[in-house]
Amino acid sequence: MRKLQSSIALAVALFCHPIFAASVSVAVKLSPAGDFKASSSKARGFVDKKGDEYSAGELSVSVGSLETGIELRDKHFRERLGGPDAKILVKDAKGKGGKGTGSITVNKVTKPFSFTYAEAGGQVDAKFSLKPSDFNIKDVKYLGVGVEDKVEVSAKFPVR
Repeated sequence: MRKLQSSIALAVALFCHPIFAASVSVAVKLSPAGDFKASSSKARGFVDKKGDEYSAGELSVSVGSLETGIELRDKHFRERLGGPDAKILVKDAKGKGGKGTGSITVNKVTKPFSFTYAEAGGQVDAKFSLKPSDFNIKDVKYLGVGVEDKVEVSAKFPVR
């Protein structure tokens, strides 16, 4: 019995350890020049693996947890994504052979999307592009610098 309790405690500790933390990074290009990344290590969810197929019922990241490194830009970025209490949700993601599909909700707009992925170190690293205008995010400018209408997303989630 003691051995079973120790095993359960070890399993819980491992799954709560930061190496299994999910993260999201959004690369944004600016016009006429420049770029920035908004990142969060507080994403939620797991990817299930059965044979050579991967699936996730729901993955999420709180808009309020995304940080760019500049407080004013964080505030503007979060406002455009529905406010700090909003969430970016991925639902019904399925993949096989390094390619997958699912639906993503940003700024209360849900769209189908496709992604590529690779598994390494107990995590799936997915990459995909989104057009902000598809999610009612348009004409983003501040002091003459605008956001291009394509962002690159990288998301890492633990596999179970």
